[in-house]
Parts: sequence; C-alpha cells; structure tokens
Amino acid sequence: MSFDVIVIGSGIGGLTAAALLARYQKRVLVCESHAIAGGAAHSFTRGGFTFDSGPSFYCGLGNQRPSLNPLRQVLEVLGESLAVVSYDPLGHYHFPDGSFPVYCNIQRYREAVAEITPQGAKELAQFEQRLLSLYNCLKDIPTIALRADWQLIPILLTNYLPALIKMLPQLGIIQGSVGKVMDELVHDPWVRRLIDLECFLLSGLKAHGTIAPEVAFMLGERTRAGVEYPVGGSGAIVAALVRGLQHWGGELRLNAHVEQILVAGGKAVGIRLRNGEVIKAPTVISNATLWDTYTKLLRE
Repeated sequence: MSFDVIVIGSGIGGLTAAALLARYQKRVLVCESHAIAGGAAHSFTRGGFTFDSGPSFYCGLGNQRPSLNPLRQVLEVLGESLAVVSYDPLGHYHFPDGSFPVYCNIQRYREAVAEITPQGAKELAQFEQRLLSLYNCLKDIPTIALRADWQLIPILLTNYLPALIKMLPQLGIIQGSVGKVMDELVHDPWVRRLIDLECFLLSGLKAHGTIAPEVAFMLGERTRAGVEYPVGGSGAIVAALVRGLQHWGGELRLNAHVEQILVAGGKAVGIRLRNGEVIKAPTVISNATLWDTYTKLLRE
C-alpha cells in the first residue's frame, strides 16, 4: 500500500496530525518504535493499578459545549469522545509553612489564600482579573483556527474580526510575561511564590519566564470548566485518537522503529525502518524530538 503521509511517533501530537489527515482522506501511516502507542502520554499497569507516564492535568475534555480544549475539538472532528471525572480541589501545594488546597472554584481559591494572607488575597484577585480579561478575548478565537501559514490572516479577518477588535486593548499583555503582570499588581511574597509555582507547574518556568496568555487560558479554563480526569487515564486519550485514526482509514504500526528519514532533492521522500524496510511517501511528519529528528533521523 502507498501512503500520502508517514508520521513518526505516536505521541498525542503525532496521533492528532495523523488522525486529522486521515479524516480528510489522506492515506496515513504512523510508525511507533514502542510496543504501545502514546509516547510520553502512554499509560502502564502495575499490580492492578493504571499509572500515567506523563500529563495528568486536563480541562475541558468532557462533552460540555462549547469546549475550548483543542484536543476536545480534535476528538469531535474525529467523532470520538471521552468519559471524564471532575474533581476539586485539583491537588495541594506543600510549602514549608503548610499545605495549600488548589481549588478550581475561584472564590474558594481566594478564600484559601485569604486564610494565609488577607492582603495577598486582594492582590491575587486583581492579578486574576487582569489575566481573566485577557482570557475573555482569547477564548473567542479557537486554537484549531490558528493556522501556521499565510491564510491565518484572512481567516481571522473573515471569521473573527469582532474578537480581534476586542483584543486590541490587550496587546500590551499578549506578548508579555506573567511576571510583568505580577510585578504591577502583587507585592505579597507568599502570593508571588504561589504564582511562581503555578507557572512552573504549567510551563516549567517561573512567572517571568512564562507568557501571560498561557496562564490566562489555564486560569480561565480551570475556573470555567473545572479540572477533569479521563476514565482510564491519559491512555484513554491515546486510545480515542487511535480509534479515530483507524476509523478514518489510517494505519498504526507498533514496534516499527524509524532509523532514517529518506531525503532526495532536498525533500523527504520516505523512511527506512530498523529492519531495513523502506516505505515511501511524499510527506513525512516527525513527532520525535527536534534533537532526535535532526541529529539521528536526518543524515547526510
């Protein structure tokens, strides 16, 4: 069988790309080196318990509409759904001076902060309102509409002009950091530490290294939709994407380690597997890391 697209790796990104391409009549093959699909999002079982290997914090995955979660939007396009369980608080942060419950309900969240620092809770409320005003603009433009080519501009102007106009007052913060907003509004050291921790758990960086739209969207969705966990863990998300891929005619090969991306005339033309098999396709998408793609898969 010939393919239009080969996708290397069955992480959520690779499966999403592959399943959507299959949905739109492309002949797609996904090659996964591991014995199970999912990449960093796969689940595993030990002693009768299922564990996640990667992500575990989700908002907007359930069937409530509208959902701003891009993954939920992808599953809808594929005709798939997930069973989820809502929970609150989403967890506890353990500081040297005690544990802090992290509520999705914004009022309960502020009340929990007020028990520790009343003035800090007031500053936190101002900080949250500033980011929620940005969220209220961002949510009017679905992530699935944000193309990476020149057609982005006409699509936005044609379909989302009111949202773009609404966003104009937010231009100063859209490309700014959370730290900039924090410096303007929050002086309480405990709350500043809390904001740094929230940012670190989301982006891997503290407030000054995290862009404001990222935290604005997280805060808005956490408040609006609450936190959910898919029944079956992150593996259930992977299973839904695999079902969607296969339903629309795509193929998934496990234990299919890609040794090399084949290039001719400056263009990818296929792949070579570890077992020596060569599979041709005019388009190759790598869901491997950037480093592995350039240093191991693309050779001179």
